[in-house]
Amino acid sequence: MKSKIIVTKNGDRMNFFLQTKEGRFFLFSQNFSKGVYQFFCNGKSESEIISFKKWGRNPRLDKTIEKIPLYTKYVRKEIIAA
Repeated sequence: MKSKIIVTKNGDRMNFFLQTKEGRFFLFSQNFSKGVYQFFCNGKSESEIISFKKWGRNPRLDKTIEKIPLYTKYVRKEIIAA
């Protein structure tokens, strides 16, 4: 199973999770943004996020995508490997 980034909406917040074969792990939470939610609503694989090419079209999406590798690296190092 490929690792996927999944987002859930909780009121005016979005929660991001890393879904792996080991389970589902919380990454971070941020304020709701329609553009970001629409991009992630069906889940995105990590390779799709790394190969993201539409920089500059939605600054909020850009900032979110920049954060994801940092959080996934932390989860893999501190939580999954522990």
